Amino acid sequence: MNKQVINALLVLFTLSGLTLSATVHARMKCWTNNEGVRECGDKVPPEFAQKGHEELSKGGMVRDKKERAKTEEEIEEAKRLAKLEEEEKQKEEDKKTQDRILLETFTSIEDIERARDERVTALEATIKLTQTRIEKIQLDLDKRINSAAAQERSGKSPAEALLKDIESLKRQINNNNAFIDEKRAEQEVIKQAHAVDIERFKKLKGIE
Repeated sequence: MNKQVINALLVLFTLSGLTLSATVHARMKCWTNNEGVRECGDKVPPEFAQKGHEELSKGGMVRDKKERAKTEEEIEEAKRLAKLEEEEKQKEEDKKTQDRILLETFTSIEDIERARDERVTALEATIKLTQTRIEKIQLDLDKRINSAAAQERSGKSPAEALLKDIESLKRQINNNNAFIDEKRAEQEVIKQAHAVDIERFKKLKGIE
């Protein structure tokens, strides 16, 4: 083997060694063991694989950092926080939409008050109609109660059909009174909602 060939082989082996060395250094990884001691090598031991590590470049600089795997509790907490953040964003979007609708629907506070009064008045008409119905049912009930009392005074037991009618009329009165209570509650909800709208409208319009 002549001298030129030997020199060529030496150069090739040297370059291969440098390449291999660079590859090893490029793949160097460092982690912290259970005693808190920093260790390095070309592979992270399986028992530390989920605890995070750093990958170093051939110059010994941190090239990449792998965070430790999160626990199930941390994953669930992250999901919970993300959900809360999404809900807050949605609330903000909803608020902007409501503000836009408020400004597009009403041009003044008087408009809001007028809309409120119209809805409250419409419910009041329904309430009065129901009250009239209750009065008529009450008259019918009173007649049947008097009839049952007359039968008892004469020594007879009130007819079964009559007693059933009395109970039915009482239920109707109770149901109608409950309906009125619901409508009264709706009126209060409307008043409160429009009061909020008025305050929000003032703020958006800069009205004192």
